Amino acid sequence: MSKNIERRGNTWFATLHVPEDVRHIIGKSKFFKTLKTTDKRIAETRAAPIIASWKAQIQAARGVSDPFLEEALRLRRVIETAPVGADPGQYSKHDLELEAAQQIANQITKEEAERKLFLDIAIGNQTLLSNFYDEWATHLTQAPKTIDQMKKDVKLMVDHFKTIERIDKAAVLEWVRELMAGSPERKPYTYSSLERIFTFSRSFWGYLQDIGKADLERQPFTLPNFAKRGTAKSNGTSKGRDGWIPFEPAEVVALLNAAIEKRDHQLADLIRLGMYTGGRIEELCSLKADDCSEAVLKVTDSKTEAGLREVPVHSMLVDVVKRLKEASTDGYLISGLSFNKYNDRSNAIGKRFGRLKKSLGFPDKKVFHSIRKTLVTLLENEGISENLAADIVGHEKPRITYGLYSGGATLAVKKEALERVRYPFQFSPKYPD
Repeated sequence: MSKNIERRGNTWFATLHVPEDVRHIIGKSKFFKTLKTTDKRIAETRAAPIIASWKAQIQAARGVSDPFLEEALRLRRVIETAPVGADPGQYSKHDLELEAAQQIANQITKEEAERKLFLDIAIGNQTLLSNFYDEWATHLTQAPKTIDQMKKDVKLMVDHFKTIERIDKAAVLEWVRELMAGSPERKPYTYSSLERIFTFSRSFWGYLQDIGKADLERQPFTLPNFAKRGTAKSNGTSKGRDGWIPFEPAEVVALLNAAIEKRDHQLADLIRLGMYTGGRIEELCSLKADDCSEAVLKVTDSKTEAGLREVPVHSMLVDVVKRLKEASTDGYLISGLSFNKYNDRSNAIGKRFGRLKKSLGFPDKKVFHSIRKTLVTLLENEGISENLAADIVGHEKPRITYGLYSGGATLAVKKEALERVRYPFQFSPKYPD
């Protein structure tokens, strides 16, 4: 602490240099405040909360979300290394730091629970989860997009509980209720989102168990049954894990017409392909021109093994596919799309679809994936078997015998089934002038 106090005349002052990267935000190069004492030990005690407050300002200027907890962790390190008095009556630097921690705790908040949390971290009774977050993240080996989602979800948990000791069954149940309720800043989490968050939180908890920081006999991140019932009720539907709602066939036509009117021909073609293949958006954007003909589309890039398939070209798509192949400049059926950092081609055009459907007043539960559900619904209404529909759209077979032993329906059988699909219009594969 001595380096953050200086004597001018007979009086001690608290001082702290402001780092160059935040001087323009804080508006000064140095903090300076009188401690109104000539006694160095008293000056050190008085300076502690002042210095902590200044450091918090610096951290806040750098975008740190909880600077006071960072300061509690710093004090903990100081207290752990401070010398303890040899005699019971000796007043040591360790005692000074403990007293300083109490003063800071009293200064930063009027809430008793937050004061206790700060002091518990400073004196070592509680352990910050954030101490282990970065190290856990370095062990992740999933795909980059999955890793980013895992880090985001676990950061949500870390920011909520803050310390290992705060995580117990009752606290986790209360957290679930908060996530389900939503807030003015965010919508309520769906059941599938809660499942994902809890799966990734269990991964982090498992890491804490492996390094001896969490109880091996305890697994607090088990999603309660009321979460499924509550989210299904709030969403107005319990059908389907993802909760997406199919478009009505006429609504798909409205989307296509809107894209054409906006002269977004890429998006119009994507919608056309989705209407008659049921393909996932990234599958369609990843179609290679050489893998496509006027008879068949070969899906060679899919999120599941079942998604790797051959889809017959519907008669309404023949001229569209021919035109796209002839116009391709980069080897893809839908030419001119860019890759994002996850090596996906569908990100930008997917956002354009989102803006388009929002402009037409469609709800959040209707997304591009909903077109896939529209096609499945149309196939069902035409009496197409579930297994045949699964072969067309690339789902796992719902029946165990077909799923384990069948090589799948032939292209001719799938073609005959797809040709039954009709939307309430006939469109020209050529663009309007």
